[in-house]
Amino acid sequence: MTAKYQGFPGMDDILPGEIEKWQWIEEKTRVFFDAAGFKEIRTPLLEPTELFVRSIGATSDIVHKEMFSFKDRGERDMTLRPEMTASVARSVIEKGLLKTTKSLRLYYMGPMFRAERPQAGRKRQFHQIGAEIINEDAVSDFEIITLLYKFLQYAGLKNIRLNLNDLGEEEDRIKVRKSLTEHFSKEKAKLCKDCQWRLEKNVLRVFDCKVPGCQPVIESAPWENFFPLSDRFKELGAKLEARGIPYTVNRRLVRGLDYYNGVVFEITAEGLGAQNAVAGGGRYNNLYQDLGGSATPCTGFSIGMERLLTAIEAQAPKAFDVLRLRKVYFAPLEDNLEIQRFCREKAVLLREVGARPETGFGIFSLSQHLKKANQLGLRFMVIVGPEELQKKKMIVKDLEKREQEEVGMEQVVAHLKKVMNLC
Repeated sequence: MTAKYQGFPGMDDILPGEIEKWQWIEEKTRVFFDAAGFKEIRTPLLEPTELFVRSIGATSDIVHKEMFSFKDRGERDMTLRPEMTASVARSVIEKGLLKTTKSLRLYYMGPMFRAERPQAGRKRQFHQIGAEIINEDAVSDFEIITLLYKFLQYAGLKNIRLNLNDLGEEEDRIKVRKSLTEHFSKEKAKLCKDCQWRLEKNVLRVFDCKVPGCQPVIESAPWENFFPLSDRFKELGAKLEARGIPYTVNRRLVRGLDYYNGVVFEITAEGLGAQNAVAGGGRYNNLYQDLGGSATPCTGFSIGMERLLTAIEAQAPKAFDVLRLRKVYFAPLEDNLEIQRFCREKAVLLREVGARPETGFGIFSLSQHLKKANQLGLRFMVIVGPEELQKKKMIVKDLEKREQEEVGMEQVVAHLKKVMNLC
C-alpha cells in the first residue's frame, strides 16, 4: 500500500542503521577540528535571499537556477541556505566577532538546500562539513588545503586527488574575463544556450557547463596566455610538495561561487562515479567587504557528507564494521525496576566512552534476547537477572567467541572498554 504522505524527492530520511555512519563521521569531525584549534559555529537554515545573491553571485547556477526561495508571511524574500560560507560571514559581521579577536578559525556541519534534479551524488537536501580561516593571509592557503587533505585521510579516504587553480586577484580577474569573453565569443555558435547566457552575464560560469558539446570549446581556452600562474601560487605548490601532498594544476577549475579569488581547489575520490568531487574551496578576500564588513582575507572549504560516506564505503566495504563491534546489548531477565536502573546507568556510561548500547526492555526471555541481539548483528551482550542482581554481577557474553564471564557491576564498564578496544 502506498503511504498517504511521502517525503519530498531528493530530501531523504536517514534511518537507524544508517544514521550511525553519520554520527561516526560527525564525531570524527569534532575530534579532528577541535584538536586543530577550530571552533564550531551553527547558523540558521533560513537567511535573507539577498545574502546569497550578493555573495554567491546572481549569475551563478546556484542563484540563477537552484535556490529554494520564497516570501515569508512578512513578504520578506527568504532562502534555504544553499551553502554556508555566506551565512558564516553574515554571522561574523553581525555579531562583531572580529572586534574581540584578530582572526577566527571556524568549522561547521549541517544541511544545505538546492533545487536540483535528484541524481546520484546530488540531493535537494544535502549535508556539508566545512572550515573557514578568517582574517589570516600569509600561509592560510597552505594550512586550509593541508587541513582538508589530512582530514579526508583521517576519515579513511584513500587515492584522493587534489586539483588547484589560480584565479588571480580582482584586477587579474577583470583581464581574464575580458580575454575569455573575446575567446568564447568567437565560438559562441558552438555553445549551448546556458553558456551563451553565461557568456553575456559572467564568462567564468561557462566553465561550470557539463554539456558534452561545449567541452571542446571550453578546453581550448588558453589560460596561460590570459593569466600565467602567479609566484604566490607556485610557492604554495612547492610547500604542498614538501609536505608530501601531490596536486594537479587544472586551469578549468573555477568553482561555482562568484566570491572566489586567488587559489581555488577541489579534491576528487574514487568510488563516486561521474560526480567524483568530494570537497572543494578556495580564497575569498572580498566577501566580507561586499556584505558590509571591512576588507577581510579568508579561505575555506566544504565537504559533501553524503559523498564522503559513499566514497569511504566504496573504497573499504568493511569500513563501518567498527560500528557493529562498538555495540553492546543489555538483556534484563525480569521486569524489575532495579535491574532496569542498573542497565540504564551502565548504558549511559558506556555511551560516554564511545560504545553504542542497545537495551532490550520489554523482553525478559533469554532466548528472545539472543534472537534480537543476533538480528542486530551485535557481538557483546550483558545479561542481568535476579540472581545477578543479588550477587551484584553482570554476565558479559561474547556472541562471536561463544564465551561469557561474570563481571562485577562496578567493573562492567571498564571490562567492556577493554574487550571492545575503547581505551
